[in-house]
Amino acid sequence: MADSFVTNENSMLILGIVGSLILICLSGVSSTFGPLFAALGAVCAILWGANAISRVASYGLGTGVPSIGYMSLGGGIVSSLSGLIIAERFLSKSLGAVTAEYVGPIIALIIGLLIGLIIAVVAKKLIGMKIPVMIRCTAELGGAAALSIIGFSVAIAGSLNLTDILNTVVLTGMIGLLFILNTMAIQHPYNACLGPNEDPVRTFKCACHTAFLSMTVVGICAVLNLGYVSLPIIVLGLICWIISFRSFVNASYEDASEVKWSGLWPEVEQ
Repeated sequence: MADSFVTNENSMLILGIVGSLILICLSGVSSTFGPLFAALGAVCAILWGANAISRVASYGLGTGVPSIGYMSLGGGIVSSLSGLIIAERFLSKSLGAVTAEYVGPIIALIIGLLIGLIIAVVAKKLIGMKIPVMIRCTAELGGAAALSIIGFSVAIAGSLNLTDILNTVVLTGMIGLLFILNTMAIQHPYNACLGPNEDPVRTFKCACHTAFLSMTVVGICAVLNLGYVSLPIIVLGLICWIISFRSFVNASYEDASEVKWSGLWPEVEQ
């Protein structure tokens, strides 16, 4: 059943959109566990994005995996901040400041999907990339990038408030760290597992360990801002990273025809 969930693109889409939005919105429920919920929301988005990038990149040799990853996260940063700004500047009066904060991630998701859609249309119609799933997967990547950036930003800032995120994430330069972390977490799994024997389940396990490793780093950043209240992010991130990494390594051993220790490189006379 787990295998069918991982290989089902609609299941991963639901995990990425519904799971991320619910967990990010739960960040306002508790000041203690709110950042943890937001970080887990970002993990859901990363898993969704990693699945999307594996589907679109499987039509080529894998050389475009890093490119589409960085491109998507660039759009994700733009869409995430744009969504929060639109919600606060234009909807706070009509909906109320608190409600507008919860609408922000939804707007960011929509903008991210649109940016990904525009990129895909240009790639197909103008550049001529003949990839059947190009439009859907690139749109999904844009949405996943936006939600992953928001989730980790909220985890560091401790709230969905735009001012808090700007002061603690953007102005401090941590947004650059999130750009690199999320890009690597989304694009690395398929980049590491691609090939004729690529197994979607093994790739998913790799995505889990990269997502939780990023979550651990974000937890350290959150401690610098929020203090020890963010320790659960580090603890849970480390535990889940160890479990998922161990599972990925075991899956790699199972799929390998043979595993040998080749020893160290020979000494060369100078």
